[in-house]
Amino acid sequence: MIGSGYIVGVVGALQFEVLASRIEQEYSLPVRFEPSHFTSARWVNGAKAAVEAFVNINKGHIAYDSDGDLVYLTRLKWDIDRIERDHPELKLTATKEMMV
Repeated sequence: MIGSGYIVGVVGALQFEVLASRIEQEYSLPVRFEPSHFTSARWVNGAKAAVEAFVNINKGHIAYDSDGDLVYLTRLKWDIDRIERDHPELKLTATKEMMV
């Protein structure tokens, strides 16, 4: 697990500014962003035992989204390709299907 802080992914620096402004105005909370070395996220699905084993060997790359779903974070496409090759029992997805 990465830690207790929140990880926010955006497309473009302006989105960080908008997010910070909204949080500061609506909740009166200070906001500080720190860069991350991660550039890609993949939601991980599969049988419980396979997912647990995957999490145990990739703890530094694991996070959970706001719904509590498992997310694998990386900076290299190579890592994603390796996981798909070495763990065919897992499904990695770049987007998360939302049920409304």
